[in-house]
Amino acid sequence: MNKETGDDGRSRADAEARELIQLKRTERDPERMRSVLRDWLVPRISPRGSLAVSPMSLPDGTGVANETLMFDATWSAEGRDTTEGFVVRIASSDPLYLGADISVHHDVYEALADVEGVPVPRVYGFEPDPSLLGAPFFVMERKYGRVPGDQPSWVTSGFVVEATPKERRAMWDNSVAVLAALHRADASRFHFLLPRNDLSGLADHLAYWRRWLDDPSTGAMHDTVEQGYAWLTEHLPAMQPTALSWGDSRFANIMFDGTRVAAIFDWDTVSLAGPGADLGWWRFMDGLDGIGTADHLVERWQDLSGMVATDIEFYDVFTTFRLSAILMRLFGQMGRAGTIPSEVAEQQARNSAPVQALAAQLLAFR
Repeated sequence: MNKETGDDGRSRADAEARELIQLKRTERDPERMRSVLRDWLVPRISPRGSLAVSPMSLPDGTGVANETLMFDATWSAEGRDTTEGFVVRIASSDPLYLGADISVHHDVYEALADVEGVPVPRVYGFEPDPSLLGAPFFVMERKYGRVPGDQPSWVTSGFVVEATPKERRAMWDNSVAVLAALHRADASRFHFLLPRNDLSGLADHLAYWRRWLDDPSTGAMHDTVEQGYAWLTEHLPAMQPTALSWGDSRFANIMFDGTRVAAIFDWDTVSLAGPGADLGWWRFMDGLDGIGTADHLVERWQDLSGMVATDIEFYDVFTTFRLSAILMRLFGQMGRAGTIPSEVAEQQARNSAPVQALAAQLLAFR
């Protein structure tokens, strides 16, 4: 953990994130959805006989990015009925993330399908036609296990807290092993993420956040975030990576079966910014007694990946900068929607825990 950030800053960030999460609730006609998904699945599963789709259900908690629904499908195979679980992710009409493209999620899962040590759901296809469900979508298999919660935070209650120290450490160690395996994946698998210019993956991703700040829907700009961007451009590492970065590397995006990692999820900010971006994010976001500290994370990741973590200060600042930018846009959306008064939204964006952590870092790293 970055000493300038502190446990209090991280816990405040967690609390703010929990307050901001708005659960997606579908307003689509449920029977039409069942009919559409049944017809869509048939050629992809090739069942013998009819295929029946169950009513849709919601996960325990979904975020602000895309609508997620679960269902079962039953069909005949080899003389007996087969039932499997599926998940459909539908693109949001009001995405939080600039330039959000749900097809990228599908493509990442597809690219990781045969990467050793990285468990992801099988995808059954992407559908770009919005006339079917009102927006593009993709379908993947449903994985079974437990996911650490954001509401309430997994660091305060739930199965991770209730686990023994030995179990908790095994969960953490297995998660870091998956992170290391993810980072060993060849960047050529992710051709759809490659920069369309001569920039490195890291520089290209930093340019994305410049566009984020300049977009009118992000909300009112303030000095700390602009200073953070200036610091990052001035301190870009000499060796800039073009390698996979998960983007939202944290326990709340991992499904566990016991202490084993059953699957990893969430590619809203996936990029080729490199492993350092993920290490910095994890260092700030996750911490709990009985699992590895921020420094242990780096040490264990190096052991498992065979790579060396460099420019740690840069990626720590990159983390708080990105979180600050995300909250600016999220608060801005809430203010415009009337969820909270616009003046409160602007004040919250200016005084969020990541902004304060960023200000402390910039002061310490001058």
